[in-house]
Amino acid sequence: MKKMLSLMITALFVLSAWPLLADDEREVEPAEELHPFFRDMKFNANLYYFQRYRDRYDLESDRYGVNLDHATAQLSLDLQSGWLNDLIGFDFGIFGAYDFRNKSASADHEMNFVPWRDPWHAKWDRIKNKDAASVYKALVKVKSGPVWARAGYFQPQGPGVLGVNWSFLPGTYQGAEAGFDLGRWSLAAAWANQYKAPWYTTTYHFQQQDADGELHEVGHLWSLGARYQATDNLSLEVAYGESKNYLWNAHFKLKYNLPLNGGDSLYLTWQTYFMNDQSAALDDNFSAMAQHHYLGAVYSTGPWVINAEGTFTRAPNSEPGQAGYFAYRLTRPSGGSKGAYEPWWDLRSDWNHHNEKAMFLKVGRSLDDMGLTGVKAAVSGAYGWDGRSSQTSQKFSEAALGLDLSYTFSGGGLMDGSVLALHFTYYDNLTNLPNWNPYHNAFQDEHDIKLSLVIPLTK
Repeated sequence: MKKMLSLMITALFVLSAWPLLADDEREVEPAEELHPFFRDMKFNANLYYFQRYRDRYDLESDRYGVNLDHATAQLSLDLQSGWLNDLIGFDFGIFGAYDFRNKSASADHEMNFVPWRDPWHAKWDRIKNKDAASVYKALVKVKSGPVWARAGYFQPQGPGVLGVNWSFLPGTYQGAEAGFDLGRWSLAAAWANQYKAPWYTTTYHFQQQDADGELHEVGHLWSLGARYQATDNLSLEVAYGESKNYLWNAHFKLKYNLPLNGGDSLYLTWQTYFMNDQSAALDDNFSAMAQHHYLGAVYSTGPWVINAEGTFTRAPNSEPGQAGYFAYRLTRPSGGSKGAYEPWWDLRSDWNHHNEKAMFLKVGRSLDDMGLTGVKAAVSGAYGWDGRSSQTSQKFSEAALGLDLSYTFSGGGLMDGSVLALHFTYYDNLTNLPNWNPYHNAFQDEHDIKLSLVIPLTK
């Protein structure tokens, strides 16, 4: 496996440089005379560093203990070809990860590869991640007028219910996607029979776990979506998809960008997501249709950016094994698949328990006008309340505070565009209930510090 990946990386470099190579007996062709397949080829490489320390409160010992403590690097290499006969091309991407240090409680910090094969066979007693490399993109792409298609290892790009998990790099589906863009309309269809989150080295089949804990293979996922750009500022999207004989997902998204006087702007969005088991006789995840409603507004004025957002969740659960929370994807466990879900508050919780209402506010500012070119700072907070579970009468509530500081390099020792970012979260579980029970997506109080550095190695 390592030899194969090494050869693939070498081939990637050779392919990216091929248009510039010539033997000693002939001159290099001018760039404008090269075939578009080579002339339009793009090669990108990026280096990433991520350091994290997170501790979590333990109810029994009445103290905080280490949950995550690691320092990890990733390197990505990405090649996008031009087009043969303006019809066909290919894309290829690979990345590797290495832990400089890992003193985490278990090997699941998600910035390196975990030492088990898929989300359904986790081995929580293992504490060391697996330094390795993995292909995350390898696809053939086709276009003809407004029609396009891609097949292989891919990330969905058209409207639909399928999304991907992220570390610094995205998760990967095995399958195909096709669509067309005509006027103000964009339509797409996707089909996949395997997936891998970016902390796994190889793709795996989808699985369903029944009430007895037995696994059953889910043959495939599919998705259909449509987006209509009603005006230059207003768009609407609808999508629907299923995992075979398991779950269905659907969403509606309305987005409006409103330019204001003086260069200010206001972005407004209303998004509604739906999930349910395909058969009422199964009821593995929900006892009735689950819903997640999201309202968001982003106001930009001068150096300031202000976010105000809110959510409301319905994820009915009448049995202990049902989810009781809303995670938009076509399989149950995290990393098994991912949905095209947009809200992300970076405050640890998903704020998605049954009947939970949650509010988020963030105020950010660029400090360029204060002589600190490239520096941005932000403070954020969230509060969620009225979560409910059929297994307890105690309602769930939670709160969090976040602080952000980042610097984008414009010269000096690192390449232009390199970004150094620091993020701190204080998360407060406002109940005295233990981790993951009876609220299956809840954990106790945490302090979380993340330091990241992104360095583009190509321009």
